[in-house]
Amino acid sequence: MKISNNPPQHLSNYEVLQHFLHLKEDNDYLQKAVADNASRQVLRAHAQYPGAKNKFGEAVELPDVEPLDGEQLLAEDDAARRGLPSELVWVQDEVIKYLCADYNVTARQTANGVATLADQLQDYGFTKAELLQACNLAPQSQVGLYLIIEESETRLAQPYDQTINHIVDKVIAPTLLAEPPEELWPYLSSTAHNEIAQNIIDDTAEYDEEAYDNEEEYVHEAEWGPGREGGVDDEEDATME
Repeated sequence: MKISNNPPQHLSNYEVLQHFLHLKEDNDYLQKAVADNASRQVLRAHAQYPGAKNKFGEAVELPDVEPLDGEQLLAEDDAARRGLPSELVWVQDEVIKYLCADYNVTARQTANGVATLADQLQDYGFTKAELLQACNLAPQSQVGLYLIIEESETRLAQPYDQTINHIVDKVIAPTLLAEPPEELWPYLSSTAHNEIAQNIIDDTAEYDEEAYDNEEEYVHEAEWGPGREGGVDDEEDATME
């Protein structure tokens, strides 16, 4: 085991998106390999028992599978043994969907654009956290960038509002594409602001309901503890006398 003392490295949203797109390519291959391997098992079983029928007494429909050579079959068998966790596919799809949503600029960024933006923003004294946020959000308004920079009134060159406008128009804007590249079109999604707000409301309501169900009931020992056991039996009912 190797122990690293290097400080943690932070990834931009663009780098995360590229990682999951490559992961999706691998998982798509695995998914196809698993399905093809299952189809070949059906063909092998039919070759051994050609007259076999399904539980309804009907002839088994044979799948159509592309023939492979020896090495390809071994690779397919290996992929089938590895399998593909559905949880991993869900995480992969949700991350890609989020980063390619219309409220994010990640789909309109490029590797060179992110690198150029990070390099040029260092001239303005951004901290590492501010630099990462600026690369991820690529704000296209003065307000958006103002929310990222702490104490911008004193840290940026005066007049600071003109400096912010310059960064937005001359530094950030040129690093963005006019529209996402064609290879990302299948993953693009559009979400209205009211849908986002409704999702937040629904999630909050669900959390409050779960918190209510998980509340613990506390009993006051002085009133219902061992010292008060049998208290109900000791009560005197005046109507019974």
